[in-house]
Amino acid sequence: MLYTSLLREGALAEVSYHWSQLAPLPSKPAALHCLGVSAERRLRLLWADLEELDVDIKQYESFNYHRTQEIGAAVEFLGCDGLIVPSARWKCENLVIFTDNHSLTSRLEVLSSEELDWQTWAQDAGLFDGAGRGTAGAGTSQAT
Repeated sequence: MLYTSLLREGALAEVSYHWSQLAPLPSKPAALHCLGVSAERRLRLLWADLEELDVDIKQYESFNYHRTQEIGAAVEFLGCDGLIVPSARWKCENLVIFTDNHSLTSRLEVLSSEELDWQTWAQDAGLFDGAGRGTAGAGTSQAT
């Protein structure tokens, strides 16, 4: 599986959240890659769909991935090569690519890459307080 975001900020929010949970904090810059991707058999789940599938939206930002992983496994089993879902960290969508189902002829290429100081970005975005603690931040997703 390859976890991606449809927005640059969404990818950075994910990295910042997960890396802010580590001790010691990673001090190296994050490498961010812009990808060109095609997912021909993809499924998009909206907030309402997740609720119908018994995902606790109030806990969506937590580390409790059990239910969402079950859903992802079912979607992969059905032969989909992509799953588009709301981001738990930013107001955007993420694309999960099921690499076992992704055709060798489908597009998956690196278009560009950059390195950046993830801590500075996260602090500027209001997602990280600089003391090793992630914050809820203004950019996080909310069920609508």
